[in-house]
Amino acid sequence: MKTKAILTGMAGLALTACGTATEEKPNIVIILADDLGYGDISLHGSRIQTPNIDRIASEGIELCRHYAAPVSSPTRAGLMTGRYPSRFGIRETVIPPWREYGLPEGEETIADVLGRNGYENRAMIGKWHLGHGRLAYYPLNRGFTHFYGCLNGALDYFTHERDGELDWHDDWDSCYDKGYTTDLIADEAVECIREYSEDGPYFLYVAFNAPHSPYMAPEDEIAEHIPL
Repeated sequence: MKTKAILTGMAGLALTACGTATEEKPNIVIILADDLGYGDISLHGSRIQTPNIDRIASEGIELCRHYAAPVSSPTRAGLMTGRYPSRFGIRETVIPPWREYGLPEGEETIADVLGRNGYENRAMIGKWHLGHGRLAYYPLNRGFTHFYGCLNGALDYFTHERDGELDWHDDWDSCYDKGYTTDLIADEAVECIREYSEDGPYFLYVAFNAPHSPYMAPEDEIAEHIPL
């Protein structure tokens, strides 16, 4: 009940704040960068240039005292539920590949709540990392209507494999779309925005697996943004 109340409050507050001015529900896009530290962007002093992230920060609002967790799965669990992840068993570690546990089925996600509040299109694009050993943990069973990306973390950016197994999915099906995962995730997000724009408010959770290890990038990107 606490989870339901928290998430309903979060979604309701967002809808009310925007609805007062426009009488329309807002489109919501959450972008998550994997293992990106506070000091890893050029806006905060890094030598590695991150112009697009810097622009988002400079044109919006920086919230510098907000914190979820230091590692992947707990961060994602807190973000999706609005709850402290240790309260439901996802604590200091990540969910290892091909294990049988994940985000408990009794926990509601923001996608569940938005689905009850008029958001027919709710896409999870990128890295899930909240359970893969059972279908009950998959994004399509956690409030999302579309999933494109990987279930685990630390996969190869070009082969899309983790421990020799392909981990790239389009809804329920495994797939191999040739390309660099960062580009594939971004392209899918843009395509969903174009498609959903005609159908009322939408929710996109776009979780890049970059810049998490293994550290891989196209050669032209390295030459342009990383001083050697």
